[in-house]
This record gives sequence, C-alpha cells and structure tokens, in this order.
Amino acid sequence: MSNILGLLAALTWPLPMITALFFVLRDRTLKYRIVFAVTSFAGVGAFWMEASTGKWGFIPMAISLMPNVQPGFYKATIPAGAVFVLTVLYLRARKRAAAAAKTAPSDS
Repeated sequence: MSNILGLLAALTWPLPMITALFFVLRDRTLKYRIVFAVTSFAGVGAFWMEASTGKWGFIPMAISLMPNVQPGFYKATIPAGAVFVLTVLYLRARKRAAAAAKTAPSDS
C-alpha cells in the first residue's frame, strides 16, 4: 500500500507544474515568460520513499528545479513555484477583468 501512495505522490506533484507552464506559455502579454516558465518547475521540500523497504522521509530544505529520477526511489516535491506562478496569473486576470468592467459602458 505504501508503494502505491509513494508512486501516486510522485506522479501527482508534476501536474500543477505542467499546468502552470501551460498557462505561462498561453499568456502572450506576460513579461519575463521564460523566468516564469522555469519558476513553475521549482519545488521546495521533498517527500521521498524507498520502494523496496517502504522507508520514507521528508527533507524540508530541498530545492529542486528538475525531477530526480533514481531507480527504486519515489520523490515528490512540493510545487511552490507552480503555486506562485498560478497565483500571479490569477491576480493578473482578475485585475484585467476589473479594468475591463470599469471601462465597459453600462446599460443603465
């Protein structure tokens, strides 16, 4: 059971990173798109698990930009960069929507 959870964690954490990259590449008005694209793959902290023994742990000071692939080990990094990028993009979209609503003529 612990092997399944370790594998599930290792496969789930990249999803927010890929989603953030997709939205960064889609937004043509974003300055420093390459920096945001790289930041979307930054992870802070890491859960690791050795598949053969079920031994696991957490490294709080781990910073990784690329996934670490080793046979027999699962690693899940907390996608702090992706959360940051998605938050920035959400706030920009909200600001643009508010500005568009303010400039649009009202029907009343």
